[in-house]
Amino acid sequence: MPVKIPPEYEKAWNYLCSRKTPATIKQVRKVLLISETHARRALEYFVFAEIADRFQQGSTTFYRVKE
Repeated sequence: MPVKIPPEYEKAWNYLCSRKTPATIKQVRKVLLISETHARRALEYFVFAEIADRFQQGSTTFYRVKE
């Protein structure tokens, strides 16, 4: 079943897809010039929709597109 990405999360999704390495919330926020809350909501939505993975390395949380 295809997942419909809300229009307000399109930029975050395109950025996450274009990266070869996982991204943090702060990286997404800085590149897209959006608030940390908006970046967190977008990335958590992708994890909830099962189109992205979340993992922790130390105290830093990373997000990447599922393969």
